[in-house]
Amino acid sequence: MIRACPDYDDLDRIRGIVSEGMEELGAKPFGKVLLKYNMVFAHERFGLHPYTNPRVLEAIIDVLAARPEVEKVILGERTGVYVPTRYHFIRAGYEFLKQKPKVEICFFDEDQLVEVALAKGGFHKSLRFSRTLVEADYKLYAPKLKHHVTTRLTCALKLNMGICDQKERLLGHDWHLEEKIADLYEVGHPDFVVVDAVDIGQQNEIFPKPLRLGAILMGTSSVAIDSVGARILGFAPDQIEHLRIVRSRGWEPVSDDQIEISSELSWDEIKEKTKDFDYSYSDLGKLDTPIRFLLGDHPGGNEPCWGGCINTLKGALAGFEAYAAGSIKRARPLALVVGEYDGDVDGQGHPILLIGNCTKVKGKVQGKTRRIWGCPVGIPIFTVLAPYYLGIPSPLLGEEPAQIYKFPSQVALSYFHKMINRAFR
Repeated sequence: MIRACPDYDDLDRIRGIVSEGMEELGAKPFGKVLLKYNMVFAHERFGLHPYTNPRVLEAIIDVLAARPEVEKVILGERTGVYVPTRYHFIRAGYEFLKQKPKVEICFFDEDQLVEVALAKGGFHKSLRFSRTLVEADYKLYAPKLKHHVTTRLTCALKLNMGICDQKERLLGHDWHLEEKIADLYEVGHPDFVVVDAVDIGQQNEIFPKPLRLGAILMGTSSVAIDSVGARILGFAPDQIEHLRIVRSRGWEPVSDDQIEISSELSWDEIKEKTKDFDYSYSDLGKLDTPIRFLLGDHPGGNEPCWGGCINTLKGALAGFEAYAAGSIKRARPLALVVGEYDGDVDGQGHPILLIGNCTKVKGKVQGKTRRIWGCPVGIPIFTVLAPYYLGIPSPLLGEEPAQIYKFPSQVALSYFHKMINRAFR
């Protein structure tokens, strides 16, 4: 279902849309309902649009709480790596949701973990997941529809990256990324999906530029939802590799012919609204910057590691630009090397940055090299270290004093709750 929702202001309208969607699609939430939202990042100035809007979450909670069959509504998520989820939860403006009836909060990075075998796993044969997620009676996902610099689409299927423990989230976040996302669907298999597509994300997934589509999507299958979401963003479903892999494993609907769409917006209206959709940062070579990107193949492969350190570069550069517009255009003309680069590299008087553990230059190197370690390098790590060499401001080091104090306090609080939950529960 695609329902028109022109803005986030009318909470009653959003409640009505969600309630109607559940009724028409036969959704019957009960017991302990796990409500998984999208919150990869949040910031009051330059990170307002990467997460599920609080009004959409509030409407879903209200509809669920009004059902006597629902015992509790558990908000569950794990934000981007190296950051405690509770920190971004506050910055996203979600704190008031704690006071809603039947609501409990579960930060997956603090919860007990349960090992789960994956019968259809390709890259992963088993993974550890939050006990709360695994033991939920009913799962409702509330993703944000956005463009992704590597996977092209981030919606219901890719929302599952937020159910991984941090160590396992980075495992396979390289040239195996699409297969990893497909693996996660076996556990992250929601019963109902409500997509925030009122404002959809252009450019990139962490610092998206909003585009007002004015819609809410609903369905009982992540596969169907993502197939429709792909088309909204201008892609054929088969262009979304993790969606193709999921379908190849027999997860239905295996073809678009099996999808029924009830929409208040015509496809002509959707195409008109998205005709100038901005895919910036998907191609580093098209960015307006003097930075030189030298991309080699990953070890043992014949293509670059798009899902690893190249993905990091794209996300970090988008962050630099969101924080200080024009910064990447004013950056120093450094050579940034990723992978096994089969050629010569001239630093032209500047340090040559080797990004990632495996990166090496097979040809001649003229100039000093500096390495940023990681596999992949985390975006927060790159965001702290690279600006020094690039001569641009860092979004993390430029935080206001109040936030510089709050971050370590939230880290400490998160580790305390993790210790209590995993040692004594």
